[in-house]
Amino acid sequence: PYVVFTPYKRSWLEKKASEEDSRKDLPTFPSTKHLGRLCKDEFAEPPSLESMGFKESAYIFPDKEIDKIVIRQYEKKRDFPAEDGTSRLGVHLRFGTISIRSLVNQVSGLNAVFLSELIWREFYSQILSYFPKVVEHSFRSKYDQIPWINDAEEFAKWCDGMTGYPMVDAGMRQLNQTGYMHNRVRMITASFLTKHLLIDWRWGEAYFAKKLLDYDLASNNGGWQWAAGCGTDAAPYFRIFNPITQQKKFDPQGEYVRKWIPELDDLTYPEPIVDHKWARERCLQTYKSALS
Repeated sequence: PYVVFTPYKRSWLEKKASEEDSRKDLPTFPSTKHLGRLCKDEFAEPPSLESMGFKESAYIFPDKEIDKIVIRQYEKKRDFPAEDGTSRLGVHLRFGTISIRSLVNQVSGLNAVFLSELIWREFYSQILSYFPKVVEHSFRSKYDQIPWINDAEEFAKWCDGMTGYPMVDAGMRQLNQTGYMHNRVRMITASFLTKHLLIDWRWGEAYFAKKLLDYDLASNNGGWQWAAGCGTDAAPYFRIFNPITQQKKFDPQGEYVRKWIPELDDLTYPEPIVDHKWARERCLQTYKSALS
């Protein structure tokens, strides 16, 4: 199995190109025009969703239609949470209402960066398949030695979006209210929990699993281990997102944070629960001591 993304992606793209070449010589079979012969009137109607106990959700689900304008501009807008710059197709991939093969075929040639994100999804799936231990343990076993602090009160503030760091809190509130969080903000909130608060990545992963409508075990696990520095990624543990500079860079006008934190400029908004510089140094020292 591949344990590094870049060679996996290279091999994936080569195989895809090879398969496309081989299909050129195959005849097409428009099977859909023959489906009418298979459908008989005597077949019973399928049961309604209501009869099976399903109720309409209060959540607003994104449309499964592919917005090619969004795909073409993906690498320019994907990191700005106030922008409508992502496909929002994750929930449809998760529930199978759109096929990964169909999506790949429709976006191929439109945007290489978007396609690369789909390949990341495949990469994490094969990591989970070959290394099922990642469900409970770090991919890099030595990271299981990290002495997490796991402060329950600080974890609750992170969950509720009350850390005093607007970019983190806006993301958590978006998640709690909608079942979705922008991908850039997922990285920021995950980094904050594991690095600033030194709370076990498994706590955060479980919370995301509980709240995300697009939850996928392989991708969620891979993303959290990436944030904690204990996964397949080659970047070492000292990659720590600064939530303040991340906000200045990706939400410079404050549109995103003010949407989810209406009391941002009021005295009711909390002070930061930890100082960034101090928390960063504590994290570096903790990791270094545990891994040396």
